[in-house]
Amino acid sequence: MTADEIQRDPYGQIQAQGDVHFTSKGVDIRADALNFDVDSQATDLQNAKIEMKGGHKLSGSHLQRIDLETFQGENVVYTLCPDDDGAWKIVANSAYLDHDSGEFAARGAQFVWGGIPVFYTPYWSHSLYRNSGLLTPKFSNSTRRGTQIDIPLYWAASPNWDMTFTPRWMSLRGTMTDIEWRHRSNIGDELIQVQGLNDKETGTQRGRLRTDMGWRFLPTIDAAVNIDAVNDGFYIADFPLYSGDRESASYLTSNASVAWRDGSDSAIFSTRYQQVLGGASNASTLQVLPRLQTRNYFNIVEGQTFKLEHQSTLFQRDLGVSGLRVGLRPSWSIPWEMQGGAVSTVWAMQAQAVGYDSRNATSSASHYSALATSIQMQARFEKVFADQQWRHEIKPIIRFDVSSAPDQSLQPRYDSSLLPLNLSNLMQGNRYSGWDRFERMRKVSLMFVSTLQSKGDGQVRTVLETTVGMAYDGLRETVDATAAAAPVRANSNLLAEMAWMPHQQWKLSLGGQYHEPTNLWVEAHGGLSWSGQGQYFNMSWRRTDASYSLAAESVTLAAKLKLNRRWSTNTSNQYDMLRKHVIQTRLGVAYNHACWDFSLEGFKSYQVGTNSLTDIGWRFLLTFDGLGSFGDK
Repeated sequence: MTADEIQRDPYGQIQAQGDVHFTSKGVDIRADALNFDVDSQATDLQNAKIEMKGGHKLSGSHLQRIDLETFQGENVVYTLCPDDDGAWKIVANSAYLDHDSGEFAARGAQFVWGGIPVFYTPYWSHSLYRNSGLLTPKFSNSTRRGTQIDIPLYWAASPNWDMTFTPRWMSLRGTMTDIEWRHRSNIGDELIQVQGLNDKETGTQRGRLRTDMGWRFLPTIDAAVNIDAVNDGFYIADFPLYSGDRESASYLTSNASVAWRDGSDSAIFSTRYQQVLGGASNASTLQVLPRLQTRNYFNIVEGQTFKLEHQSTLFQRDLGVSGLRVGLRPSWSIPWEMQGGAVSTVWAMQAQAVGYDSRNATSSASHYSALATSIQMQARFEKVFADQQWRHEIKPIIRFDVSSAPDQSLQPRYDSSLLPLNLSNLMQGNRYSGWDRFERMRKVSLMFVSTLQSKGDGQVRTVLETTVGMAYDGLRETVDATAAAAPVRANSNLLAEMAWMPHQQWKLSLGGQYHEPTNLWVEAHGGLSWSGQGQYFNMSWRRTDASYSLAAESVTLAAKLKLNRRWSTNTSNQYDMLRKHVIQTRLGVAYNHACWDFSLEGFKSYQVGTNSLTDIGWRFLLTFDGLGSFGDK
């Protein structure tokens, strides 16, 4: 304690006068005069200002400190705003603040915002921290739901679990019940959310169940249950939980798993259920009920690794082939280096054996096995320029793949397909996803990477990186013409990727695949991005020709720009150039203050499963630090 004058009597009473400054247990007090009882910690304050941890400020002509973190007083002002910008405050005839229990209550209170009294109430009460009670309402509007008002009720039942009950009134749909239950323990977290309503537009009962649960039972054992299920395919598009909630998704996925991991070894038992959206039938959707997969690594000698992968999956669906698939995939790799790692080689062998017990109209058993070997070599050549500020590296990579695999066209095909060739899988060998197919190969793959780097202020930054690649398939055979036809040319498309970073905040990227016989870029993409000081701009374009994959072309734009110190604008847009419609677009403005925020957003979203239905609307959110929010996110 410091003051112009301090006196203490033999009974433990302290009186202080003039510019009193007193700190104790995270509480900072400034006053004109103070009377303090050393034993009880009770304090009388005149013309005082109190600041507590968390930024809570209380000032008044006469304040009393009842204990370490409890105050009451008359002619009181309460705020969380900084001293030099008191944007909002609560002015009251009397008030009570208990920082320990997190309670603030006032009588004869006015809420003053920007120097203007917004409203008056004879009694005001709110929680500084987590506490049961009515939360601030939320408002929004859209063409699919009409005017929407949420009135959430929060119940803090226990320190480790709580619940929010939200009646949600929608002028075009009716009233939805939304219950969200949350629990936390020393082994994990659980969230369960249930929604339901009698939709007056469709005349049906509609609902959603969502869970997000995970546990760590032991350092090596964890489990998770994540459910997202609706009772009709248009539910997500009609009632998204939040901005951008899978409005254009094709499937909802629910899964559960138990996993053991010890170093690089693992075993995972899981199940997956997919629900098709957009109103289509779910009868032919493939489900994984259940799957066991294991992965084990064995060090034979130094540098040599033997890996054994296994997967057993029970596939189920109402229409189409179902059954059990069991696969085993051993592999062995031997690395070798020279010139301090500048030149390296990896020789590897891999086998794959898969068995099926399939069911459709009748049951049948089948199997196949494949054997592959590969050798991959790469070298690094670099030049550091005389000024020591620039470095250029060239890295050529060559890979040879040979495999022996039978015709697999009569085998079931559950979850596997031939991945389109790209720079990510060019050096992969077998490009079939999953376990249902294995390529027959006599293939040479080439990749050339060039990197230019600069050094400034002690940091190394990549300025330009280019990658080109192609493959030569001397065999030109397919193991399943229905999954992927045999290539008509021995050499693949030319793959190219370029990224130019002229400044640490800017990046320009271009890439694609060039088909020499037709002089076409059958797949092409590009992007321009900028970021800095809380702002960003991202623009990307992607086009795919039908000869390469499914024909598609889209443009995506996202940006956030600061208009001044507090105002900013943001947008995100995705446009389908083939179908000539907006997938989603959003445009908003935001105001950020030290103790309150405001945002306003307009949106338009295309509804999956339809040709023309869209949802157009707006939402706003007004948030006061320590008091809560008003509107919707």
